[in-house]
Amino acid sequence: MEYSAVWTVIIFSILRVCKVHALLPIPLIILEDKVELNAETKVSCVLPSSDCHCLEVELKIVTKEKLKNCVSHKGNFSNVTCTLDVTKEMNGIELSCEAHFKTKSKPYKLNIQTEPEFTDCSDKLVWLEGQESSFNCQAKGHPLPTVTCEKNNTIYKVEEKFTAMRNMSGEYTCRATNFDTITKPVTVSVEYEPKILSIVVQPSMPVLEGANITLTCEADAVPTPTYSWHPQTPHVTFLNNNRTIQIKEVTSAHEGFYICIAQNKYGIKTLQQKIVVDREEIESATNPALFVQDKNNNRGDTTDAAFSKILALLLSSSLLYYFC
Repeated sequence: MEYSAVWTVIIFSILRVCKVHALLPIPLIILEDKVELNAETKVSCVLPSSDCHCLEVELKIVTKEKLKNCVSHKGNFSNVTCTLDVTKEMNGIELSCEAHFKTKSKPYKLNIQTEPEFTDCSDKLVWLEGQESSFNCQAKGHPLPTVTCEKNNTIYKVEEKFTAMRNMSGEYTCRATNFDTITKPVTVSVEYEPKILSIVVQPSMPVLEGANITLTCEADAVPTPTYSWHPQTPHVTFLNNNRTIQIKEVTSAHEGFYICIAQNKYGIKTLQQKIVVDREEIESATNPALFVQDKNNNRGDTTDAAFSKILALLLSSSLLYYFC
């Protein structure tokens, strides 16, 4: 039964081939009407039908004589034309034309199954807050992999457009998947212009004259901003990359507004803070020993000096009330 089916296919194929050959056109030889001795004459071989455009055909003029300057034309009504140098010995020679047909199948690509492989996927991405952004990871493989990037169960398709927000910063896992899956970590940094949150003053206002004071500027920005202050008051020490200014032995000359300036490549922001100096002089009432005013010690420990002044003020008020 199996052999019978095989022979049926073979016979059917032979019949189809024979049918094709029976329908193939026969090429024709075309000569010039007048062939003169010792002159050139043209000999052409022509395929008289254009119905075989799906077949590749090669035409050839067959003769024992030497042909030259042969020119071929392919396509509809294919032909070939050559030149023959005529001599008297050529009288009665035979010329024929052969057509060689070639057929071929439609081309098919051989696709081999291959696992995914990242071809273009940056390890680090920098986005600007508020701007349109996307992941750019590309991968190859067969079938063509799908690529996604994920963080905290939020999945983004490659080249999907979205607006970058600062909370999108962090490490993502990018996956390329066909019949297999590969992963790659991608770190995202979302940058934004500065925002000054506050200026922290220690001790709090008002500050006693002669005490030490620090002003620290607290700002949020990516990349980290640079800090500066205005005005540039004398006897001021800059700390923490200019985030903090320290003033020792505050005087009335230090009173006024201090402006913190935070800047990165995306913008600049400012915030001001007023310094108020308490210049009230407290004199001892009945017991001078209660009022501690050691200038040398005041340089080293401003907190004890301030406490002593307040204590002396309270005692003085009590004694004045008593004598009145």
